[in-house]
Amino acid sequence: MLEFLLHVKRRLYLYVTVVFIIALMLGQYVDFSRMNIMPVSVAAVFIMLYPMLTGMEVEKVKKAGGNYKLILATLIFAYFIASLTAFFLSRTILRGYDDLALALVLVGAIPCSNMLIGWSGIADASVADALVIAVTGLLLIPILSPILIYINGGIFATINVVQLVIILLFYILVPLALGMLTRREIIRRRGRDYFMSIKKYLPGISALGILLIVFFSVAKVSTKVIEKPEIFLLVLVALFSYYFIQTALSVLAAKLLKFRYEQGMILILGATASSQAISLSLAATVFPPLTVFALSFKPILQVFYIMFLIYALGPHLRRFLG
Repeated sequence: MLEFLLHVKRRLYLYVTVVFIIALMLGQYVDFSRMNIMPVSVAAVFIMLYPMLTGMEVEKVKKAGGNYKLILATLIFAYFIASLTAFFLSRTILRGYDDLALALVLVGAIPCSNMLIGWSGIADASVADALVIAVTGLLLIPILSPILIYINGGIFATINVVQLVIILLFYILVPLALGMLTRREIIRRRGRDYFMSIKKYLPGISALGILLIVFFSVAKVSTKVIEKPEIFLLVLVALFSYYFIQTALSVLAAKLLKFRYEQGMILILGATASSQAISLSLAATVFPPLTVFALSFKPILQVFYIMFLIYALGPHLRRFLG
């Protein structure tokens, strides 16, 4: 079972693809359209966020990096530039498809959190600075994200800001508090070495929550999507356009701000990636089924794109940034 969790963590994009296809096909034979997925969403949120935040050692922020120019620049890109990019694409490529446009608004308004740390390590970037940005960004989500969603998504649907704040506070602060208590209790009883030995399995448990939401969300709108295959192409083009624009702008900003590769890559990753767990959780709770469906693409595309960014573009970025 533990090895399975490691495999899910490493090959999440493959598992999401398989679950996506199964849900799409099964939805043609079983009517999921009237199913209330709210209980499933709440359970999946806990499965996703509680293990993730248990492994995220928030206490280490005090001892982590202090490159405030990098931290500020990354947070500005992750929230405000990302939201502007998402809004622009929602009004152009996704014009007339309000539910899909809402998905892109969520992508731009909810930045990457703990995965920024993992990707930074893979990319040989500054993990200490990534830790500060990840924790700060996570704590800012209940404050900034509802405002950005209201401003950019209000033209597509009625947005209840208070509801979004309450839901995000519940989704983030409760698992964060429980995660901190769990981590401290494990370390107190079994020691840090034991905690570090099981920490590597926690992302695999979080991935199971993502698979749960993807399955029921896709199955619920399967018939509608099959009848309108252009939805696939629209979501694909919109997400790749978002990644491309954010990458180009952040690379330029890293050069202008004179960040070397170790810091510049943090800015690029922070500007490009967004939280899969939190955006899916919020969408499944509040927004229409097609919004959740569009976000179900993101775990597949984002992993492929980030790998391309690190391994294919990485050597060129090293030379460009120094």
